[in-house]
Amino acid sequence: MKKMKVMVIKYGYVNVEVDTESEALEKANNLPDSAFDWSDFDDAQVADDDVDYE
Repeated sequence: MKKMKVMVIKYGYVNVEVDTESEALEKANNLPDSAFDWSDFDDAQVADDDVDYE
């Protein structure tokens, strides 16, 4: 049986109170994952089909 690494893409949304777009991006970059409403993942694809685990 092969071990493979799969990559998925997810999107998170959060509301922030700011004055500018740059402030919104900075604030979002500093929030923990738990602050976001995460969507279901999409577009799963194999990133590596020959993974060695210890």
